[in-house]
Amino acid sequence: KLHLAADPRGTMKGSFRLIWALTACAVVTDGFSLNSPTTDKAATRPRPFLEQVDKILTKLQKPERQLEDHTYLSGNYAPVEGERVRAPVDVVEGEIPPGLRGVFCRNGPNPVLGRPLRKRYHWFDGHAMLHNLMIEDGAAYYTNQFVPSDRYRIEEDLDEEFFPTLGEYDGIYGLAKILLHPDMVRKRIPDLNTVLPPNTNVLMFDKRLYALNEGNIPFEIALQPDGTLRPVGYQTFGLLDYPVSAHPRVDGSKLLFHSYTTNTELIKRDGPMKVGVYDAKTEKLDMYFAPTQEDYVSFAHGLMHTENYMIIWDCNVHFDPRGMFDGGSFFRALPDHSLRFGVIPRNATGPDDVMWIDTGSPAAVVHPLNAWEDDDGTILLWTPRCESLVIDLDTDDVNLFNMVEYRLDPTRGESAMRVIDDSINVEFSTAPQLGKFTRYAYTAIQDSATPGEGSFSGFCRWDMQDRDFRATYYQENEIGGEPMVAQTEDGDTFVGVHLFNLAEEQSYFVLYDGETNELACRLKMPYRVPFGFHGQWLSDEELQGHFEHHGVNV
Repeated sequence: KLHLAADPRGTMKGSFRLIWALTACAVVTDGFSLNSPTTDKAATRPRPFLEQVDKILTKLQKPERQLEDHTYLSGNYAPVEGERVRAPVDVVEGEIPPGLRGVFCRNGPNPVLGRPLRKRYHWFDGHAMLHNLMIEDGAAYYTNQFVPSDRYRIEEDLDEEFFPTLGEYDGIYGLAKILLHPDMVRKRIPDLNTVLPPNTNVLMFDKRLYALNEGNIPFEIALQPDGTLRPVGYQTFGLLDYPVSAHPRVDGSKLLFHSYTTNTELIKRDGPMKVGVYDAKTEKLDMYFAPTQEDYVSFAHGLMHTENYMIIWDCNVHFDPRGMFDGGSFFRALPDHSLRFGVIPRNATGPDDVMWIDTGSPAAVVHPLNAWEDDDGTILLWTPRCESLVIDLDTDDVNLFNMVEYRLDPTRGESAMRVIDDSINVEFSTAPQLGKFTRYAYTAIQDSATPGEGSFSGFCRWDMQDRDFRATYYQENEIGGEPMVAQTEDGDTFVGVHLFNLAEEQSYFVLYDGETNELACRLKMPYRVPFGFHGQWLSDEELQGHFEHHGVNV
């Protein structure tokens, strides 16, 4: 994602930014009204100058053309209206496994219905909404609610879109918006690391629940027993000064995290990437530094870990601002840039301790499956791998990911790759345990039959002991989201998926046995659940600790 609130101008002076904005205004003032209402409340409020300029630029972009028949605003990508609390869910086939207690918590974007969209839209722009499927004593209940972030609450108060969207950053008018947006946004939210919608993932760490976006610091929320949410606030742990990705890892009392940025001010200060380890026991950072000082920004969406290492990557997909002018993506694959893994000892103190291992071939990694250390001290890493990743939601092309195994030698700086399978296209990975060997892990199956990104035709169970897989495809006319892995109190593993039946226009939730892929049960959702991004299983033990932390009696 382009970090929407990032300021790519670097040291550009405010007067120069103002010239850009005024030039745009001078060209187009005739024929435009600053008071075309979106709602009565929005129409009557006074607008500071930068907001007036922003509104003119929005009109020039003619967003109505882009919003018409938008893939990610239609079908099961369309936002849902209303928030439901503890709605009963019917089990229509099989039964919920005994001993399974907890919440399937799925995050995703959901623009607010009831007020018109007036800006160009990208799927990443919608406000965060959590879809909580609560499993209790063989029964299920559903709650959905917007994550009450600062961005959401401010726009609710204004009763209109205010904050920048990724969809706006297109063409010369998009460039003008980039130049004025940081100062405009700071009038409402001074810290630009807290602006983006936390709509990408959720994380339970140290009895606290966070909603995540890789351009933000984590937003803490308090989950209530009925599935509703209460805002706590953005969490810096008193120490964070750089975004945290949507895919940090929890290892006991420690949070392992990283992120990358396109913000030139942060790059100048820290570099294009930063890694860290926070220990909840000591309430201190074990490490926090920039692992590289390269002059480019690599699409480093996640990280992996083992007992003794953190593993980050520098892939062949780099930030390229030309996407603003030619209609393509801001991140583009380079045919000659090799995938590198950065192996970081858990006791590292700075970039000199990072070993960068070149794999010798261009490729990208987005959502790795798992990593662990072998008996000989090498690192085994399973991941979907794409040779030429295209990050462009406007194209119909489907990226091809094949499962591979990398063996990294942190003492010699060497790597070897083995293709596990090249017959099936897989992405969005999950495993019951990360950072150590576990026999089974899971990915979604993607192909051209699904309507867009984040929608899948089935899932794969990967057997890392026998080095093979078993694929399960959903019923005809059914499309699924990301598989989520859950375990019972006795350690039995299940895979849960939100499905949408195109013929019935009905949402379902299905549970499969994590070893055999056999259907355990099928639930008919009382309301439509749109496609989204990532989710997690929150066990009953985790929930009880979370409720206790927040003083909630269950």
